[in-house]
Amino acid sequence: MRQFSRVARERLTEPWEEIVLYVYDDKRPKVHGRYPEWDGGPIRGTLTLGAGHTDAAGAPKIVKGMRITREEAGEILSNDLAPCVAAVNRLLRVEVTQHQFDALVDTYFNCPSAAVAAIKLINAGQPEKVPAKLLQYTFSKGEHMNGLTRRRTAEIAWFNTADHIEPPPAPNPDIVHSPKAERNPPPKTIGKSKTAAAGASIFSLSLAEAATALNDLLEPIREAKGSLDELGLGDGLAIALHDPKFLLCIAAAGLCAFIIWDRRSKLMSEHV
Repeated sequence: MRQFSRVARERLTEPWEEIVLYVYDDKRPKVHGRYPEWDGGPIRGTLTLGAGHTDAAGAPKIVKGMRITREEAGEILSNDLAPCVAAVNRLLRVEVTQHQFDALVDTYFNCPSAAVAAIKLINAGQPEKVPAKLLQYTFSKGEHMNGLTRRRTAEIAWFNTADHIEPPPAPNPDIVHSPKAERNPPPKTIGKSKTAAAGASIFSLSLAEAATALNDLLEPIREAKGSLDELGLGDGLAIALHDPKFLLCIAAAGLCAFIIWDRRSKLMSEHV
């Protein structure tokens, strides 16, 4: 199993997470270069301790007033990174460079869904699309964060650096502010999509026109035979399938159905 490199931990994960030896809210801005200690009040982001440790990572559970040493912060980080390393190893189906692996582990630590999305592209033979994909994950609790944009950019730089080249340096502490990330923006529902709404409207009109066209076609036959019940289904379809207006309406309905399906797929997978 490939391991997370020491240099990536020291230049990428630890600097971007920052080592804070008390509990803080990762969306509260720094005051004079220091995160305010959480006082038990409302939480804007995620309660964090040490080098990016949160309750989601497991023990130790964060409580108000908690304090740890730098050594303890390092031990907690090692424990928190282990499942990230294992997950990236498990998900990858192709070989990657050490720097690419390191970047994916760091991303997984900060935003698992971003790493998973990037790995899917790599497994599909499309690593060149990874940078754009990572930059879609720069929100925290619904708010765009410049610090997360900078972090994704740092991970991309690491990802794109060949193993024989010195990796990028650690960031300037003054620019670091990197809370836990999420996909941005949250996907719209299909009901709120204007494209889908237009498609549904045209779809309904097309079916209505098709029904009208079919009714117009069958009307003379109804009169001749006295009852629609006497007209076989096969006869009716055969007549309809030779009428340009009916076929055009059915084709339009099919196209609209595809538009709705395609829009829903993009909303769910690409959030666009």
